Amino acid sequence: MQNFQFSIIFVQRRKEMGVTQQQVAQYVGVSKAAVSKWEQGLSYPDITLLPKLATYFNISIDALLGYEPQMTKEHIQKVYAQLAKKFSEQPFEQVQLEIEELLSEYYACFPLILQMAQLYLNYYQSSENPQTILDRVLLLCDRVKALSNDYKLAHESEMIKAYVMLLTGKPEEVLLTLGDEVGIYYGKEQLIATALGMTGQVAKAKEIMQVSMYQYMLGTISSATEGLLMETDNRKHFDETVHRIEAMLELFQVNKLNINAGLVFYLKAAMGYVMQQRKEKAIEMIRKYYRMCCEIVFPITLRGDEYYYMLDDWIARDINLGSQAPRDEMSIKKDLLGSISNSPLFDSLKEDEEFTAIIVNLKHHLKL
Repeated sequence: MQNFQFSIIFVQRRKEMGVTQQQVAQYVGVSKAAVSKWEQGLSYPDITLLPKLATYFNISIDALLGYEPQMTKEHIQKVYAQLAKKFSEQPFEQVQLEIEELLSEYYACFPLILQMAQLYLNYYQSSENPQTILDRVLLLCDRVKALSNDYKLAHESEMIKAYVMLLTGKPEEVLLTLGDEVGIYYGKEQLIATALGMTGQVAKAKEIMQVSMYQYMLGTISSATEGLLMETDNRKHFDETVHRIEAMLELFQVNKLNINAGLVFYLKAAMGYVMQQRKEKAIEMIRKYYRMCCEIVFPITLRGDEYYYMLDDWIARDINLGSQAPRDEMSIKKDLLGSISNSPLFDSLKEDEEFTAIIVNLKHHLKL
């Protein structure tokens, strides 16, 4: 691939300068036949000749080789999507080799490193040695945090690392990294939006407020969802949480914005009801989970709607993967089914006719 890139750039640059193969050969001190082979991609110049060739063509060695130390955001998104798809089609270790080769070439491209860490985290369970992959994720996050000057990347790497620590049973390290207190919300976004409005930047101010509302809305749903299983011994609070979050899901039409938030909520609610031995309520939540699965339009994308009408530009600009899902379609479908059919928590429901029918229907709907 690199030879091919070099050949294209070499020919293009030589023609732009209006020089012949013979002239290049004489300058470098090789035969015309050698230059011809370079241009055909049949051979590659000795590494000691690259500085001289780059000087002759008045470009850098990296430019001559077609090498870019940094990938664009769009390129990273494309590479991520291609690799994610390969994970559902090829053995994990085969895709891993491709990722590591990519990392060795772009080991100073911190946005790419972070996305490869996220990709590993999304598929590590498919590996023959999941712990080794999680350890690799930690190393990649450490590199980003230590060497990147981008605060957002460093913060994101810290969050991914904390998640891995939870997966590997190290809650104490999470607390050391993130602390054990919640900061006070000061409404910085409101002040920024007001200031932007006063300077005439109304569109930007509106976008900031919509993004703020969107994130805090999803944050409320996520926090309530994670808190459900901590409240199974408090039925009144548990039921009220289910009631309020269901109202939020409907009010903000979350199934159109970020359907995963609703799916995870109904899944956790069903688990909580099973733990409380309330079978009918658990089946009700599974039923709603199934209905939401049937509303999914593939490929899944992150997007705004008529209410959050300024969200799409922010997603494209600030979300690392843009609007695309972090996992490939087939893996998502398998997880949607497996989350209820393979969960030990739902073993007590497997004799229930409706639960069995839901699994059969969901498998049919997802074409699995």
